[in-house]
Amino acid sequence: MACPYFIPTNTHERELWPHRHWLSLGDGFAGRCSAHAPESLCDDETLRSQCNLGYAKCANLPADRSVDAVRFLVQSQDAKILRVRFACERAHRPDSCGELRYDRNSKIWLDQPDPQLLLLAEAAVCAWIRRHGKDILR
Repeated sequence: MACPYFIPTNTHERELWPHRHWLSLGDGFAGRCSAHAPESLCDDETLRSQCNLGYAKCANLPADRSVDAVRFLVQSQDAKILRVRFACERAHRPDSCGELRYDRNSKIWLDQPDPQLLLLAEAAVCAWIRRHGKDILR
């Protein structure tokens, strides 16, 4: 489960996780924290133990937050549409869930939820496509 305030920027080059493909985004990512303005670059230890995992005891997390972690699953695919299920959790309990659809031909999301959720979903889909040898999103 990724931290809901994490903004993945690219796949992390270093092996910080023993089984990185098991992470909720499908890989380990480098990125920034958006919990407070201005956004800040995350160091390797924070990325390893908090950003890519969610439920962090990070000092940057706002006390009054709606969710602690987000999970993603590419549920189904056809020639045109990838369907991505997501689940948001708070205090280790389900908070909300839904589905996002990505049009592979036009390379756009058909659903427009919270922009932060889309950033995390895009990272998860990019990792899924890399792992399954499909064409790249962008």
